[in-house]
Amino acid sequence: MNLLLVLIFAISLLPTEGNAAKCRLYHKVKPGESLWSVADRYNMYIEDILRANPKLDKKKFLRVGQRLCIPYKGRSPQKKSSPTNYTIYVVKRGDSLKEIAQKFGVNWRDIKAANRLRSNTIFVGQKLKIPTSEEKSAETSKTYRRGEVVYIKYRVRRGDSLQRIAQKFGVNWRDIKAANRLRSDVIRVGQLIKVPVPKKAFERKYIDKPKIDIAFLPVDGKVEEGSRGVDIYASCGEKVRAVDSGKVIYSGDDLSTYGNMVIVEHAGYLSIYAYNMQNLVDRGDNVAKGEVIGKVGLKPGSGKCALHFEVRTKDGAVLNPLEYLGKK
Repeated sequence: MNLLLVLIFAISLLPTEGNAAKCRLYHKVKPGESLWSVADRYNMYIEDILRANPKLDKKKFLRVGQRLCIPYKGRSPQKKSSPTNYTIYVVKRGDSLKEIAQKFGVNWRDIKAANRLRSNTIFVGQKLKIPTSEEKSAETSKTYRRGEVVYIKYRVRRGDSLQRIAQKFGVNWRDIKAANRLRSDVIRVGQLIKVPVPKKAFERKYIDKPKIDIAFLPVDGKVEEGSRGVDIYASCGEKVRAVDSGKVIYSGDDLSTYGNMVIVEHAGYLSIYAYNMQNLVDRGDNVAKGEVIGKVGLKPGSGKCALHFEVRTKDGAVLNPLEYLGKK
């Protein structure tokens, strides 16, 4: 009789066929853990944990100290994801997980998972970790050489974040952070920051370029491009012609680096003629397209005969005249 009781007791201690087959190990729930975090820890789906633990309710919280059966079968191995960094965001009035996700260009479920949220409810003042992929950032971030970038001054408004500002200007938020030497991702309403924008993109988007059609250069000769307009090397005394009809708004030699200079105002833009041996027009004169307005002189400090020619918007932005040059 005693032997029979011992056998029955021993059998009762063995795991059932179902549990023996499905439980790889048992996990003891720790404070702050959720079904998602446990499933993720063992590379499983939440449904896998629920099937192995029939008494669990997906809608209810786990209890600290609760034992969970971890089944053998898990998710198929996935490719190693790129390292993830986190941006800290402080929840503002009216925010929701989906709106915050949209601000940062991420999935709201990733934010929920990164912060181990048990529901979609968030609170004003709550700090959230926003996951950002290092690999993605490395692809979009770019280091620009001097002269390749234009800095736009921007004053921070309510609801702004580095990511949102970067999205407005089509740049990477890390470049804004670096340009302003920010130690954190936190910015304040009213703060004035510099936004680095590639020069070419800036010119395309922010400079209202006038319609210009230059049929010819002011003088024939060898053309050399510079950071401001072009130098045209020709014989001293050659005639300098206006590229379009307009009104002379300057004729003088007040700027030593430009020597004798003539500035003509056209419909929507300015043309500048410098290094002249002689100016043949005065301020206020109306000139016709092709009219002689000066003579080629010496380029200061070089001893060579040349004309410096520029085209600018009326706001003073320098344009490359060769981009508007048609057939002679």
